[in-house]
Amino acid sequence: MQELKAVFWDVDGTIADTELCGHRVAFNLAFKDYELDWNWNEKEYLELLKVSGGLNRIIHYRNQIHSKLTDSQCTKIQSRKRIHYEKLIRSGEIKVREGVIRLINELANFDVGQFIVTTSGRHSLEPFLEASLSSHLKYFSGIITYEDVCKHKPFPDAYNLAVQLSKKSEVNCLAIEDSTIGVQAAKAANLSCLLTLPPWTSSKQKITTKANACVHSLGNINNPSRLIYGERLISNNVDYEYLTAIINKNAEN
Repeated sequence: MQELKAVFWDVDGTIADTELCGHRVAFNLAFKDYELDWNWNEKEYLELLKVSGGLNRIIHYRNQIHSKLTDSQCTKIQSRKRIHYEKLIRSGEIKVREGVIRLINELANFDVGQFIVTTSGRHSLEPFLEASLSSHLKYFSGIITYEDVCKHKPFPDAYNLAVQLSKKSEVNCLAIEDSTIGVQAAKAANLSCLLTLPPWTSSKQKITTKANACVHSLGNINNPSRLIYGERLISNNVDYEYLTAIINKNAEN
């Protein structure tokens, strides 16, 4: 039987509901600052989430609408967006998702290494960590951000780096993700992966079936997790025992 030795956490949509209430709002405020007539509504932004990384998202949209903005101007917009995002975080607008703190504590009690693996830039990530996870940062052995790899999700580079830093075998590691590109990145790195659907998921959206299991949330005592597909839940919530069962099932296949 394989032991669970490391868990790699995505952030946006996985640890917190940052996208629609955070990043999207901050992007629109930055566009307004630069007197652009861009305004990403929720439907449009969910489509743009298929592009990994904020700067990449701006450049992709620029190319899509044939704007004459330069790469340098796009970088300035992204920098301004970070300022707005930090203000939103400081105001308490960004909440940690249900079950996250519980699972972080439980994994720490079982001496499981924990790493953050995100496509967010460090400037966007650090204010969130300070505001929402400051008392739990001691449980994380490392943080991998946009700046640490050249190729971002869905490429496996960030997860390959996480495995390297953890000094654990791939078979003993698991990634927790909320998106198709995140799952693709984890699987490309030969990792087991749990997909926890982001709060903004609708019944009309196509959900990737490439993860080893999918739940609607990690769950808590008062609001149990609900299995969408994959390895059956052992208790009412995603816990150490369940994640261990996932990596062992994956090792058999």
